[in-house]
Amino acid sequence: MSKEANTRQPAAADPEAATKAEALVGEADELLADALAPGRWPEAETAERFLSEGKLDRVLALYGQAMRLDPSEPAYPWNLAAAMNRLGLNDLALGFMTRAIHLAAAKGEREWSGPDAQLALAEVAIDAGEYDLALTALAHARAEDERSRREEQIEDLLKEVRSEQRDPQPHASLASLLEQLPA
Repeated sequence: MSKEANTRQPAAADPEAATKAEALVGEADELLADALAPGRWPEAETAERFLSEGKLDRVLALYGQAMRLDPSEPAYPWNLAAAMNRLGLNDLALGFMTRAIHLAAAKGEREWSGPDAQLALAEVAIDAGEYDLALTALAHARAEDERSRREEQIEDLLKEVRSEQRDPQPHASLASLLEQLPA
């Protein structure tokens, strides 16, 4: 097995494939709209009904097809990650959000890969109980935050990780090490 990183960028979709991908995402978003009202988190019963009716499988299949048709579009995995997070499926959300960030970084799209994206990834990682991943995302956000505009938010998320994480050696934890780095 090669130890070289995969640096190959996904090919941009041809216009016909991109149009098909958009239609698939539109269909998936219609299914999601039943459970996810704009601006509100779904109630537990609504999310359970969505899952028990098999709609999750259909949404994942539709988004999966769209991402295969247009593999360089970061909006598809990002939007799917946001939906999974709102449904409480944070482990799934982490994978899709990470994919979106990597795709966007490869294309130089800071809107989807910069410090705000890293902060969103940290929040989802905290929700999933993946504290080391949250801390890694916070380190990226801090490194990419050129004017320290997000320092307060980074510090708040660091405190949240500390309060959630049951670390037997807090002085040697990744959170402690990150707090020691200059802003």
